[in-house]
Amino acid sequence: MGFLTVLIYIVLSLTVGSLFVSLSADTLTINILSEYLQKDLLPDPYLRSGLFLTGAILILFCLRYIQASIGRSKKNKSISFESSQGRVNITLFAIEEMLKKMLEDREEISHVRIKVFLRKKWIEVMIKGILTSEVNLVDFTKEIQDRITEKINTLLGEDKQVKVNLEIRRVNIGNKGSLREDSEPEVPFRNY
Repeated sequence: MGFLTVLIYIVLSLTVGSLFVSLSADTLTINILSEYLQKDLLPDPYLRSGLFLTGAILILFCLRYIQASIGRSKKNKSISFESSQGRVNITLFAIEEMLKKMLEDREEISHVRIKVFLRKKWIEVMIKGILTSEVNLVDFTKEIQDRITEKINTLLGEDKQVKVNLEIRRVNIGNKGSLREDSEPEVPFRNY
């Protein structure tokens, strides 16, 4: 979203919000607003044409923003390229699933969540997971980043710039999902 669009939305939101607050607090009434519009703004043709142009520009900005949002959401959901036999589309969801299966085979990490983003000049991969064993984090993350970069480049058939962000959400050292059992069973009613 461009700076001008953000500025217009902020000014418009503040104006409409202030108007609603003033109307609900009874500091401004519909009658006062109506009299001001009828006496000062609407009789002057220059102000009237200025209001028209401002409204038309705001509508055009809103339509442009909607068009850009729809186009961006359609465009960023798949990677497309031409081969000698035709057009190939690979969805980002397919890449996410492939990478998730690759990482779920690793014992060092569990509860893996992967999100792939298509940027203008690169592909960004965001990985979140729980570390389940003691490892050298620098070597482990470097190995994961290299394997994912290699996998994506193998899949797409060309060298693309891939940025891999790895976020360790928790450290849960032990077996994946298993609880440690007590060595002695507790005697029932012993504290009573």
